[in-house]
Parts: sequence; C-alpha cells; structure tokens
Amino acid sequence: MRRLILKGGRAAFTLIELMVALAIAAFTVVALYSLFTMQSRQLLVQDLQMEMHQNLRFAADMTSRSVRIAGFNMPGEVLGPMGYPGTGDSLPAVIPWDADGTSGTDAITVVYADPSLTMDTRSDVVEACASTELSFRPFMLDNQARLGQISSGQLFTCFDYADTSGQTGYIWSVSADADDSNGVVYIDDATGFSDYANACTTNLTPVMTCSKAHVQTFYIDDQSDGIGPGSSDHPVLMMDLNMDWPADDDVPVVDNVEDFQVEYCLDDGTGTVDCSDDSNWTDTFATAQIENLWMVRLHFVVRASREEYTGAYGSTRPGLANRSGGSSADGYYREVLTTEVTVRNLRYQAAMGL
Repeated sequence: MRRLILKGGRAAFTLIELMVALAIAAFTVVALYSLFTMQSRQLLVQDLQMEMHQNLRFAADMTSRSVRIAGFNMPGEVLGPMGYPGTGDSLPAVIPWDADGTSGTDAITVVYADPSLTMDTRSDVVEACASTELSFRPFMLDNQARLGQISSGQLFTCFDYADTSGQTGYIWSVSADADDSNGVVYIDDATGFSDYANACTTNLTPVMTCSKAHVQTFYIDDQSDGIGPGSSDHPVLMMDLNMDWPADDDVPVVDNVEDFQVEYCLDDGTGTVDCSDDSNWTDTFATAQIENLWMVRLHFVVRASREEYTGAYGSTRPGLANRSGGSSADGYYREVLTTEVTVRNLRYQAAMGL
C-alpha cells in the first residue's frame, strides 16, 4: 500500500501503521494496568498481613503479661468479695473458662496485686476483721503518692504473711478515695463473705503487705448481643475488670481476634512436671489445684479486617486446643500464634511453702 502524500509534500501514516500503533499502545496500557493491579493487590495483602502481625503481637503481649504476674502478693487466692462460683468466696489467682470445644472461644481470669503500689500496714495499729479502714504510714517512702492512686470502686488486697494458720490473702472493695494525708484506705466490711469470716475471726495481723488489686478477664466478643463492640464479622478481644463480663464497661483490646484458646500445665502434687509433654496439658482445672499450676498456653487466631476482594482466596478457621476448625471457607487471611507463659509467682510461693 502506498503511503499517502499530504498537500505540501509531507507523508502520512497508512491504515496498517495506525492499526499496529494502536495495538502496541493497547498492549502497553493493558500490561501497565495489570502491573498496577498486581502491585495494588500485593500492597493490600502486605497491609493486611502487617495488621494481623500487629494484632497478634499486641494480643499476646497483653494477655501473657497479665498471666505472668498472676498471683503476685497473694498465696494462690484471696478471700472476700468477688468469689468464684463453686469456691465459696475465695478468688483464685487464675480462673479457667473453657468452652468445651463446642460453644466457641475460651476465657481466662487473672488476679494480682499492683507491684508499683505495694505498701505495708502500720505495725502499731491492729484492725478488727470487720474494720472499714486500713492504716498506712503516708510519709514512709512514697506511700503518699501510692495512696493517692487508690480510688473508690477499686479493689484492694493484702497478703498476711504472719497469720498463725498460714499465709492468707484478703481482698476488699474500696468504699472511698484513700486519705493520703492520714494514710487511710477505706474499705467495705468483708465479714459477710464466708471464706473471709472463717479465716479472719477477730483481728487482722499488723504489717500486711497491700496494694491495689487487679482482676482481669480476657475473652472474645463475637456475638451481636448488643453488649460490646464485637460481632461475628468483627470479633474483638475484650478485657473485663470486675468479673461481670460481658458488660458495657469492658475494654476492647485487639480487633479481629477470631479465636482464643487456653491450656494449662499442672503438676500431680509431687512438685515436678514435664510441660514439654503435651499429655500434661489440660483445657481446664479445678480451682483447688491453683497451687499446682505451672504454665499457661495461649492460642490466638487473628484474621484480616476484610476478605480478599478478588474471591480467589479461600480459608477456614483452623482448629486449636480442644476446639475443632471451621466448616465453611471464606476469603479471610488468617494467622495463628501460640505462646506459653510460666506463672512464676505461684511457682515461687509453692517452692517457699506459701
């Protein structure tokens, strides 16, 4: 085909040349669009994976830190309000909540005294068991600053090392803000709780070591029950601070934690156990065995905040501990993390005969 000659002597493109040029341009655009789409998808996947990594790490850090300190400044359990069902009024340092592998995720409650706020009661003041005040020396060390952090509605615990019947831990509800000038912590009378009344019959022992108490329950909110931020499409790891979970005042900790399973390694009463042997791990234990608890194994499944948008990816929730895996596939990316925590305070107290 001859090249067209435009007026003025300039040559023009032929139809074939135009078609070839358009084909090359179209191929280039398609290739660039495909590259852009692939890179965008990879960036999205990397963003989702980074989000899952962060959620896993934060969930494990929060729960393992609390489990590791469980039982600090208490002999395995404390006596007073907030008792665990089936144990009278005593509150163990670790309480298992096993879902039996059928009804969903597990939960765990840990109890400990705040290490940063420990103080000794006055040696020259003997408080009755029914007392509504505990006395401290406000100007010893930094007790005044510590007393200033004890507020109404909180919990307060004391470890009685010198109890004639053995070491005993008590817990009270704080009835009013502490008086940091006079060194007084105001508490509710706990003699109405049977275990407390049985252990403390006349007076409390002087010079108990005390602190603000923390009672934390970690659980997954994955139901649209109108309580809490979680749902089946957006499961959330929650923290409850007074054992009334689920409740509106619970704290959301980590998003998109789909499953939380807990296992426990206990000795057989001989003081030795091989926690590297899976046969020594159990999904729950009686609270009377709290002194035999050595380690806690925490399992987490975290999923992406959204499904893979192309529909080309499919996965199911994996099985963990005594809970079977999911039965239907979806488009969520998932990651699993398992960590083991030694409950060192309980082990130290058992070794010391406390």
